[in-house]
Formats: sequence, C-alpha cells, structure tokens
Amino acid sequence: MNDTEQLIKDALGKLAERTPHPGPTLNALRRKRKQQRSNIFLIATAGVAAVAVLIFAGIIASDRYTPPATDNAAAALMPAGQGVEIRYTPHWMPAGYVETFRSVGDETTRVWVAAADREKDPTQQTGDARVSLRNLKALPDLSGWLETTVRGLKGWVRTGQGQSPGATTEVVWQAQDVLSVSVRGQADGQATAMRIADSVRSDARARYLAPFSLDGRPASDIWGSALNRWTSQWRSEQFVVTLSTTAPAKTGGTPVAVRGKQGALVGHGQLVVQDSGLWLTVAGESESTEALVSTANRVSVQHMDHPDTDWIGKGV
Repeated sequence: MNDTEQLIKDALGKLAERTPHPGPTLNALRRKRKQQRSNIFLIATAGVAAVAVLIFAGIIASDRYTPPATDNAAAALMPAGQGVEIRYTPHWMPAGYVETFRSVGDETTRVWVAAADREKDPTQQTGDARVSLRNLKALPDLSGWLETTVRGLKGWVRTGQGQSPGATTEVVWQAQDVLSVSVRGQADGQATAMRIADSVRSDARARYLAPFSLDGRPASDIWGSALNRWTSQWRSEQFVVTLSTTAPAKTGGTPVAVRGKQGALVGHGQLVVQDSGLWLTVAGESESTEALVSTANRVSVQHMDHPDTDWIGKGV
C-alpha cells in the first residue's frame, strides 16, 4: 500500500467514526411509515363514518314518504307502464273508514267513507262524513290559511264551508308532490286531518289499473262498495263512457247492433249494451247513433279474472 492509499484509508475511517449509527434513523423511518398507515386508516375510518351518517340521514329523510318496511316484490315485478301511479298512501284512518273511490289524471284523488255509507255514490255532493287524499298540481291560494307542519315540512290548514254541506278541514303540504288531506263530518276535523297527513307515505306499489280504456286512454275514475260491485268512468268533451257491474236504471229501448251484440238506445244520446257480464253505457247528448256505436266499439275491456278492485271497501 502506498502513501496515497493509506491517506484515503485514514480519511474514510475518520468519516465512519463521525457518522451516526443507522439504528435511530431506521427506527424513525419505520415510525413514519407506521404513522402514515395510521393516518390512512383514520382517513378511511372517517370516510366510512361520513358515508354512514349520510346514509342514516337519507333514511331519516326518506322515511317521511316511505311506507313501513314491507316486501316490495310486487312493485318490482309490476311491468313498467302497467297502471297509473297513485304514489301515496295513508297509514291511519278513523275507525271503520273504507276506501270507495279513486281518480287519476292531472290530479289523483282517493276517498274513504264510513263503512255504513259505502253504498252511496261518492261522486254525488252530500254532507256525509268522508276523507280525501289528493296529489295536487300546485299549491292552492293560501290566503287565510294557518301555517302548520307535517312531519317537519311546512304546511297549511284551514277549516271552512266547502261545496257540500258540513264544515271541511283541509291540510296541504309540499312533499315531492303537493299533497292534500281533507276531512268532513268529524267532531275534531283539524286533529283528524293532521293525524292522517302525518301518516301519509310514498308507496311505489300503489297503482291504478283501469277496468277499461278508450282509444288507449284509461278510464279515469272508479268507485264502488265491494270488489265485485263497482263502476268505472271515462270522460271527454263529447262523451261519458261508463262500465259497471250493476245495470243502469234503464236498459230497454230502440235495438241497435253494437260490439257484436244487441244493445239499446235508451234515450236521446245514450246507448247501453251488456258485454262480458258488465254494463257499458255511452252518453253524448248531441252525438248521432253512429257516433255512439263507434265509440262503444272502440272500448277495450280488460278481461281479468280478478280486476284491480280488491281495495274497494277496505280500510288502510
């Protein structure tokens, strides 16, 4: 070894003496990696917790309009477009009240009456006790209404004289849709209306299946007292078409061929024929016999062994 090599060796030895032991540095690096893993775990845990809070909040919010947990298989299996969505169902009614009327269109209406009154025609304006649930196109004029809340949402309530005899209490509130509950014939109408409103939930299974359609448009109304005693109606500016399990007041008149059967003209602008065990009536005061027959022939009756009338005469 020459002098130069010895000098280099001595310098390296002194440098090694001044160099700190690697242990503390390695331990520090290990602690840093562990801390990073801990931070990542804490961040992930916090993220999961945040998601859980959002999900829980969503459940609480959606519970305002979601029915109690049930088997939704019926809604899942129902083909898209089959029937008209009713969307909302109350889960409380005064004792003994049964549903007798449903109407769909720009607005949806459902009516419950005392069981003793279910044979009465709900389309007639009377002072009998009744409860209505409606989906409205928009909020009504709220002048003079009192502010209230329905399951935490802003609402309005009023009690006054309606179109029919007897005071009526109505509650309206803005959910996903504008909803209205009206109560007539109750001793404490406001308390009853508020309790019904608080029980309303969205219901994906609730659909209206019309017993018949005309030119592809389903009948808009159906009412009755039992699943085998009902009347359904379709209306336009020219015609009123009715299909019923019950014969109309008058069935005899001038014979006329219609729907491959013999029907009758029972008055000016009114045709009646029995088809598939049901009574079909077409009324149009200023319409000709040919127009009445043509309209009747275009009616499509839903041939179902069990039509969607199981709800008639039942409570909630």
